Amino acid sequence: MTNVEFRPQSLAFWAAAGATLALFGTLAFAQPTLPLPTPGTAPAAPAAPPGVPSDVAAKARAAALAAKANVDVTEAWTKASGAATTAPIYLHIVSAKDPDRLLSVDAAMANHVELHDDSPQATARVIPAPVIDIPGGATVSLGPGGRYLTLVGLKAPLKEGESFLLTMKFDKAGTSSTSVKVLGAAASGLPSANAARRGDTTSGVTQR
Repeated sequence: MTNVEFRPQSLAFWAAAGATLALFGTLAFAQPTLPLPTPGTAPAAPAAPPGVPSDVAAKARAAALAAKANVDVTEAWTKASGAATTAPIYLHIVSAKDPDRLLSVDAAMANHVELHDDSPQATARVIPAPVIDIPGGATVSLGPGGRYLTLVGLKAPLKEGESFLLTMKFDKAGTSSTSVKVLGAAASGLPSANAARRGDTTSGVTQR
């Protein structure tokens, strides 16, 4: 009978081999994990777009808000239209500081909006695209006897006591909306109580 000799070196070899296999098995089946946020902490704010420093993005947002606040549309009114298919709109455009330009005007109750000029030097000029330069720190008044907006192709008669929304697009200030009050057919302007109210508002718009 042959005697088998167990050597301590052999036992050490197989022990090391087993440990190595166990390690590879752990690595093969381990799933990657992501660090979890600490309970009670708010998620981090989204970073600025790639290549745009966060302070530049913040300044751009601030500039856009400042431009929008720079232009104010006030005291917008019109007259009851009756059977007419057009109606004038009178208002004030106020620039607080910087110059701007009115690019377009839109109203849901008309096909389109034109700019008319009844001043003597204009000889009743009609401008299909209502483009108006707004000087910095000035007020542009659109009223009877001068320049004013005109609703063309009314989809329904404008009735006294109603109001509707007028949307105006500016070069720098972006899109601004204001409520236009419908006065009587013989009206020459807003009552003093209403005329004193200023601000860009959409409150009180009549729903059709």
